[in-house]
Amino acid sequence: MAEKDVLSQEEIDALLESVDDSEEEESTDVKAENGGKKTSKKKAKGASEQKVEEEQVNDSGAEVIKAINFVGQERIVKGHLPVLDKIYDRAIRLFTSDIYHLTTKEFEIKQEPLVVVKNRDFMSGLPNPSYMGIYKFKPLRGKGVIIFDSTFVYDLVDYYFGGSTQFFAQKDKTDFTATELKVMDVISKKLIADLILAWEPILHVEINKVSDETNPQMVNITEPNGMLLVARFTLDFGKETGAFHLVFPYSMMEPIKQQLELGASRPDDEIDPNWIKSLKEELMDVELTVTASMSETTSSLGKVTGWKTGDFVPLEMSDAVVLDVEGTPNFTGTLGTANEKRAIKIINKIRY
Repeated sequence: MAEKDVLSQEEIDALLESVDDSEEEESTDVKAENGGKKTSKKKAKGASEQKVEEEQVNDSGAEVIKAINFVGQERIVKGHLPVLDKIYDRAIRLFTSDIYHLTTKEFEIKQEPLVVVKNRDFMSGLPNPSYMGIYKFKPLRGKGVIIFDSTFVYDLVDYYFGGSTQFFAQKDKTDFTATELKVMDVISKKLIADLILAWEPILHVEINKVSDETNPQMVNITEPNGMLLVARFTLDFGKETGAFHLVFPYSMMEPIKQQLELGASRPDDEIDPNWIKSLKEELMDVELTVTASMSETTSSLGKVTGWKTGDFVPLEMSDAVVLDVEGTPNFTGTLGTANEKRAIKIINKIRY
């Protein structure tokens, strides 16, 4: 063998190390029975920790700053909104009566518990077509959506024109007819009026329509990761069940969340007496401006413009002086001195 074909000792060691590493990775499952799994986990953990450290430190040795999207609500929403449940319950009772007058048939509308879901998860699960009305609820910021599924639309329109839904809803249709859209516009206006009445004890809202849509992909009231507050209602038509939803961005309700949790007012027995005591103590330390006019007179504009230095303005001193607190007369008194300063002795309190 020629001398140039013989490997050096360093090259042989390098080849052996590469072969050993590859064999160890391929036989991880076999070594798990005799302790090899523990060694593999330890190495994996060390590699993971090293990777984390490499991510936290950049090339210059400084810590890496991760950007946080404060708009995206990637968080768990806790707590219930019992007042909002009551608002919806009142609105649905009114809406049930409206449907009876439109169809001359009694329907029972069931309200399901409020849920908080991501926008993309909820919208992707809606059937196409669905009758969706987009509204502004002033003074709340943002837009809400009222969604009626296709079964609700087909069956209710059938009852509206005197039918009895003998056949199942045509779920294979891709859009609604002009007649169906016209009837649903009447139905949605009834529901909006009922919602305004139901909200009145808590908040005076003005509900204005923005647009109508039938394709859920065309509706965008918040970003994909934004949280939605969804209330679902079902209506049994006999052979099948229709549903509609009241949908609001969760951020839209956050400014009035406390009202929706506790109501418009708290009972008297829940008022904290310590808070009242602290409030009174703080009020006692408020600084007020106290003034008193020793004497007053009236004069014309012509005379005032003619005044010169050295002129005398006659004043008549009254026995009683009025003491004003923040510009409001509160006491009467007499002029005098106290501790070598001008003073007023209060003799009477002015009552209104």
